[in-house]
Amino acid sequence: MPRRADADRPSSPGPADRTALRRYTRWLPLVVLVGICIAWWSPLGVIAALVGAMVVGEALARLDLTGDVVAVGGARLHSQRLYPFAARVPEGDRLLHVGEIGMGGPSLSTQMLRDGAIVSGIACSGSDDARADWRDLAGTPLRVANAYVDRSEAVVAYDERDHVVMHLTGVAPHAFWHGLDERRRQHGDAAAAAWVRTLATGAVALRPFQGLWLEPDQHARMAPWVPLQRRVLVDGRELCARLLLPDDLRRASPSDLFTHARPCALSLDGVASGRHVYSLDEVIASPRGLCVAVAGIRLGEHHQPLEPLWLVHFRGRWQALAADVFVDVGGRQRRSAALRVVAADDTGRLTLLAYERGYIGDGAPPRPLGDDYGHVELIVEWRQTVLSVSHSNGRLSVRLPRR
Repeated sequence: MPRRADADRPSSPGPADRTALRRYTRWLPLVVLVGICIAWWSPLGVIAALVGAMVVGEALARLDLTGDVVAVGGARLHSQRLYPFAARVPEGDRLLHVGEIGMGGPSLSTQMLRDGAIVSGIACSGSDDARADWRDLAGTPLRVANAYVDRSEAVVAYDERDHVVMHLTGVAPHAFWHGLDERRRQHGDAAAAAWVRTLATGAVALRPFQGLWLEPDQHARMAPWVPLQRRVLVDGRELCARLLLPDDLRRASPSDLFTHARPCALSLDGVASGRHVYSLDEVIASPRGLCVAVAGIRLGEHHQPLEPLWLVHFRGRWQALAADVFVDVGGRQRRSAALRVVAADDTGRLTLLAYERGYIGDGAPPRPLGDDYGHVELIVEWRQTVLSVSHSNGRLSVRLPRR
């Protein structure tokens, strides 16, 4: 598969970072208020001071010179510069994940074995560099290791020839290892391997997927591997999403992440956007196609997903909005919510729906934010600070900048 072309290069620069200047301008409305009150101390002067402070504050907000000192938008919504995948398939076993049974319980891991098999539940020491003590039976395709099956200590055997994982739950691990050593010493590894097969109480045949071998239930959830997706817009332009992953996922890290998370480079009419998506399933276009919104993703340097975004093309530029937002509740606390673009018009105005967490992906329709929720705090690329927007039953609108 060809490598991406300028997939991590942004199509346009982000807004100027006014963080340092904002440290001083945020006090300007207060300075105006106090200054007018001192110069014109009277009831009418106080009113004039309040009006002056409000006018100055509104002007600073339009110039993005008010708000938090810490910048949150701008280029921070771009993917990081992506590192290339490994040039060759790595040799040996690789640790993918480490977990515990309970709090402080035994450590178990998910590993990618040297042939690409993804096997979970393998016992390990618990460190980030942990490796299971796999024991190979010479001259045979069998490997054996301690594991946890249904949260109980057991032994697992793996057949590299047939790609089958065998659970040996009918024998205590200490008794198994003692018996294995005895048979290897007396009869050799081939006889020991035959004995191991007689102990198997369950076997799982792995299925192939892009260089990996996966358990059947995980393999059944695999969507077709699509190197290139296309979507023709109402004005005839074409959106394309080109898969960034190598044909052999063993070259990616962590390999099992990309069985479901498949990042693609987004382009419009053959021009790279520098942005990334999973698919072109969610595309919202204005009636004449002048404003187009696409559900996207921000990627880390190793192609891992960091946060969902909405990518919007308007007047020749791509802009981004964070799909995860915060909402104030009663002025005392902030709660997280999610954002979905539901409509766009040709002037660059987006209609969005903010909905409560826990109502997407479970079969139920999204539940919009109620009136007890306050302003939605949008993180947008064209501002360095949060854009606070009011809503009505979770519906809100925002206009993209014209330049």
